[in-house]
Amino acid sequence: RDLVTRISGGLAHWAERLEMSPFRLRVTGTAGSGKTQLALAEYQRALSEGKQPLYVCFNRPLADHFARIVPEGGRVCTFHMLCDQRLRAAGVTPDFSGPGAFDDLVARAAALPLTETDLCDVLIVDEGQDFPESWRNGVFAHARPEARVIWLEDPLQNLYGHSLSPLPGWVGLRADTNYRSPRAIVRLLADLLPEHRPIEAASPFGGNDIDLLSYGSEEEMEQRVREAIRQCYAAGFRKEDVVLLSYHGRESSHLTRRGQLGSHRLRAFTGRYDILGQPVYSAGDLLMESVFRFKGQSAPAVILAEIDFRQLDDNARRRLFVGATRATMRLTLVAAEASATCLRDQLGLGEPSK
Repeated sequence: RDLVTRISGGLAHWAERLEMSPFRLRVTGTAGSGKTQLALAEYQRALSEGKQPLYVCFNRPLADHFARIVPEGGRVCTFHMLCDQRLRAAGVTPDFSGPGAFDDLVARAAALPLTETDLCDVLIVDEGQDFPESWRNGVFAHARPEARVIWLEDPLQNLYGHSLSPLPGWVGLRADTNYRSPRAIVRLLADLLPEHRPIEAASPFGGNDIDLLSYGSEEEMEQRVREAIRQCYAAGFRKEDVVLLSYHGRESSHLTRRGQLGSHRLRAFTGRYDILGQPVYSAGDLLMESVFRFKGQSAPAVILAEIDFRQLDDNARRRLFVGATRATMRLTLVAAEASATCLRDQLGLGEPSK
């Protein structure tokens, strides 16, 4: 992790040396290109200069992760958290029980006037590909006219089908080098996404061949996942090094409803929040997430399970891309038999283990 951090600091290095007024930088970077390091460097520099930074992303788990690694001061939140904070500051308690609650939250927050405490000196928008234009405008309103604004995005991680926001007049910076994922995984992704710009593999780790386990039933899928976990532990990874990801969303996943797989207790988001607004996870020692919620984060060993698609279309490719690029050392794919056959044929993977 330390080695990858050192070699992937290029975005932060170059962004600091760019000069423009006002500072408006759009970074289109592939997974593992150093976008988080850039965000961290901008946030820390703002605090060291006595300025007020604001980091806004789409995913709550990413916001929680970023909040844990930055110094105190400034604000870190998702877009919906930002709207929630504005309403509560105005004395309004949002109601999340009814249908369309989040759309109502956004509309009510947009109608409120901004105060001086709402404004920031450095604005960092992460996961920009997931922000519709209306959200983009709402976030930009928090930046002072002279504020430094950085927009981070990866079109290949666009899982929600939003059109990329136009940012006319902004300076663009492309980063097509993946420093984080082993080179074997990046080579796999090159075959997975042939129509996009090539991704350069620059990790110091070559990595082993991708493990592919297939299943024919739900019961067999759980057996394959348990086998994948056992293989990770046998290879020397600790429980905190391994993340089990579902190819599906949390509500559609069979695994997220399981508290335990054999002797492995799963720690999964329950869908509830405590009185302090923190997400509540089930008691377990092996993190279970979906590709949607774990986007923007990484782990040494990733098991991407419940891979079951009708055809290897653009949506399936993007989910596989997001899941695969979470791994920094080891990747195991657990796929239904038809999907495993398709992956073997399309990507040249070896015969899936049964």
